[in-house]
Order: sequence, then structure tokens, then C-alpha cells
Amino acid sequence: MLWLIRSGEETMAFTIDPRFQELGFAVHVGMLDFNIGVRDSDEALVSAIADGARLRLEELMGEAASTDPVIADIRAAFKACGKDPSRYRPSSESLTRRVISGKGLFKVNNVVDSGNLVSLMTGIPVGCYDAEKIEGEIRLTIGEAGEAYEGIGRGSVNLEGLPILSDDAGPFGSPYSDSNRTAIAHGARKLIFVIYGLNVDIAHVEAAAEIADTLITGFCAPAH
Repeated sequence: MLWLIRSGEETMAFTIDPRFQELGFAVHVGMLDFNIGVRDSDEALVSAIADGARLRLEELMGEAASTDPVIADIRAAFKACGKDPSRYRPSSESLTRRVISGKGLFKVNNVVDSGNLVSLMTGIPVGCYDAEKIEGEIRLTIGEAGEAYEGIGRGSVNLEGLPILSDDAGPFGSPYSDSNRTAIAHGARKLIFVIYGLNVDIAHVEAAAEIADTLITGFCAPAH
């Protein structure tokens, strides 16, 4: 297991459900925290996103997003957990598919846009969560029958069989789609950044953490 904590005087308790050990794939979770200032993405970040999209297209050489080895391995992890990855795609695959189709990444704010760029560049799903809206211990687990939350731009998300993050108030995130409850919006001050290394080599998760650290500290620092 990988647990990366940055920039915070305090750390949150974080546990991983032992059921993952029975599913036949490694779980390496990157978790970083930052003080942030949320605003619209500036020209430099917009340019970095355009460069990242171009490089990703060159890497794929016209192939489908699902052929990327990292995305393929995460799809296998989804299936092992009990979710059909063709119906519930990892968020990194959905972002890559948008770029392939020529739609580009969504523009939300500097923090979310930076997270999407990390995911696009690495093929690993990530989550950006408002730390002040998380209650108690964070736990990576697998959704049970009947569990759901209001997903960002998706309405009710059926969490059964999905890898999910939960706290004392219930589920709030997943490598498929995150909840409205802990979404990063203007006014958020503290970010928990999660890298969902499901069936992903630890070195690749560490590389994603370094990219995230560079982007968040470079583009999302609090205003002075």
C-alpha cells in the first residue's frame, strides 16, 4: 500500500478494506493533501492541458483508450470488484475517450482541471476532495447493494461493485465518478488528492503523485 501525505500538519486516518487482498490485484493508493485557492484555470494551465492532450493522442496512435495498458489493468480491477467496466468506465478512460473524440477535457476550476490532467497523462483515475467536507476516517472499500450517491453531473450513481471511498457520513468518491458532497468548488481551502492505483504498479502511482504535486503547487496555491 502507498500512502503519500504532503503539506499538512495533520493526517487523516485511512484504511483499505481487506477484501481487496482476495481479488488478485495490488492496491497502491496515493493520497496527498494541499492548501489551495480555487479559481478559474489560467492561460498557463489551459496550455498545459492542451499539451497533455496532444501528447496523449500521440501515445495512443489512433487506438482506443481501453488499449492503454494502465487503463486496461484498472478495467480488470473494476471487473474483479463486480462492476462491468464497459458500462461503468474508469474516469481516466472517460477523459481519454473525450480527448480522442476531439471534445477536450471539461473546464471546471484550476484544482479539478489539474486533477483531470494528471489522470489523462497517467491513465490512473484520481479524485479531488474538499477535506473540510470529509467526516472522520477515510476507507477504500467496495460498494454494497443499495448504496448510491449523487454524482457530479451524473445524478444518482449505483455504487454496488465499485471501488469507493467512504467516511463516517457514507460513500463520497470512486474512480468512476465522485459525489457532489465533497466536490471542490470555489471557496474550498483544503484538498485531499487521491490516486486510485488499482492493479497499477507502485512506481507509476509514485510518478502520478509527483505530477500532481507539481501541478497543484504550481497552479492551485492559495492567493496571497
